Amino acid sequence: MSDSDILTELRIAVARIEQRQIHILELFEDHKGKMKALEDEAGTIKGRVWLISTIVFGVLAAAWEIIKNRLLGH
Repeated sequence: MSDSDILTELRIAVARIEQRQIHILELFEDHKGKMKALEDEAGTIKGRVWLISTIVFGVLAAAWEIIKNRLLGH
């Protein structure tokens, strides 16, 4: 094998490594995008749960006051 053949093989190997790196970086960017979307959705769901739980606990507190007032005759 001559020096030019070895150099050609090295260039091919380096090109393959670069292609793999590009592919890995694309996967990483895609993963980052998906994680950001999940984080945004989780924040939205957390807000909805907080709102619903506040309403439910408010209704329960009001119902408890009504029941307590009727039972105790206030």
